[in-house]
Amino acid sequence: MDQAVFGATLFGGSARLVGVETLLGRGLQRTILVGMADAVAREARERLPAALASHGYEYPHGKTLFNLIPAQLPKSGLPLDLALAVSLLQAQGHLRAWSGRTLFLAELDLAGRLRPPARGTLLATMCALRKGIRQVITAPEAVEEAAMAPGIAAFALRDLGAVIDFLQGHQECNAQPRPQPPPAAAHGVELRLDDVRGQTQARKAAVLCATGRHPLLLQGPPGTGKSLLARRIPALLPPLDETTTLELAQIEAQLGPVHPHGLRPPLRAPHPTVSAQGMLGGGAPLRPGEIARAHGGVLFLDELPEFARPVLEGLRQPLEEGEVRLQRAREWARFPARVLLVATRNPCPCGFATHPTVPCQCTPARLSAYQLRTSGPLLDRFDLLVEMGPVAAEQLQGEPTPPHDEEVRAQMEVARARQRRRIAQASCGPAGDASLEQLRQLGVNPNAAAALHLAAERLSLSGRGTLRALRVARTLADLDDSDSIQRTHLLQALSIRLSLAGAGPAPGAATS
Repeated sequence: MDQAVFGATLFGGSARLVGVETLLGRGLQRTILVGMADAVAREARERLPAALASHGYEYPHGKTLFNLIPAQLPKSGLPLDLALAVSLLQAQGHLRAWSGRTLFLAELDLAGRLRPPARGTLLATMCALRKGIRQVITAPEAVEEAAMAPGIAAFALRDLGAVIDFLQGHQECNAQPRPQPPPAAAHGVELRLDDVRGQTQARKAAVLCATGRHPLLLQGPPGTGKSLLARRIPALLPPLDETTTLELAQIEAQLGPVHPHGLRPPLRAPHPTVSAQGMLGGGAPLRPGEIARAHGGVLFLDELPEFARPVLEGLRQPLEEGEVRLQRAREWARFPARVLLVATRNPCPCGFATHPTVPCQCTPARLSAYQLRTSGPLLDRFDLLVEMGPVAAEQLQGEPTPPHDEEVRAQMEVARARQRRRIAQASCGPAGDASLEQLRQLGVNPNAAAALHLAAERLSLSGRGTLRALRVARTLADLDDSDSIQRTHLLQALSIRLSLAGAGPAPGAATS
């Protein structure tokens, strides 16, 4: 595009640039807007005369043709008022001194004041950067979000008169500095692993989950601390890097205004009544769902069997590939969705099938139907499964269960230092994302390999189950600061996957 005046539109889960041209002609007063503009953009023709008159400029008396480029792209989701006004003023000869390529991103009210877009500001500025446009003019309320794009010069102007003065060089305006993430203290009280008393095996699984990014399923009777533990896993994850933070901000920009996001990984915990569209994304226009909004963090599914089967089965592909692909008749979108899946469930409908003292009230038929709500292929995608039982009263009221939070974080930092060295060597990072060939290159003790082969035969592990057991063993080796996977690491990993292989732990086995 060679035009100097640009707006933007939302399409397919991202923003696209829209060039704006204006042609003035003779004849009766008439305004024509071509280029597949939506109703909001067409209504701008009624707002422009009042906005221009408020700042001393006259709307043309003859024919006015606005052309939006590319013509075949539907224009919706972002306001084009300011771009249309600037293009018209340029055609009238009021902006002869200005010739820069600029993105104009604001709505105009009848008094000519700039109003912020309802959503998508960051998406528009990121698109402008990719097309070589490094200057954006928007409303003061949206300038902080616009400045989140690295390398963009975002200017906040209050009304159309100020925009004209700025473009003509009569008014100076400093670009908004790029906002910095808020400090950790802004997030409130930090959740600590020390809050979970007892549950030694479950606490260890949570550490493995956060260190190696392994999907975790916690099972047990009500009140055993499943949700309490699951909600503390994001606090164990490392801070988000700049790339992931920006990707997450662009996902949120699809839904509304975005503020500088902290470096803490997000936690999304949708209600079991969520629809497939709410979980995966969709609608018109296409918008991200809960799994995309959890990008870089934790997707927590509390009471897993209560979710609708289409919702759970729809998660299988995004969990494997780390992105959601949505295809509709008129548009398609791809949203990043590299999430850590954490789920909980009761052992039966009444919840007490594995309780050591409270009897279960479920019939065999109800129990079988409940277990079938979660398919085997979905369960096979969990690296870790822990059976949790009730904790004794003296443990709940006593001192925090060792190892304490600081000791756990120190051990995890050792493992992450090893992971960072692997990334620097272009091998792999967290074991939860490693391939079989990468794990073998990192080193597997012959005794461990023999134990894995024997376990795969006896427990009928699938190829995916075998790979996931090896991934967990690699994370255990990282926590021990070991170069290779030893037999003890593999046996520990297999013990955590026994329930997924059909040999579940005894009731109450993991209560301490």
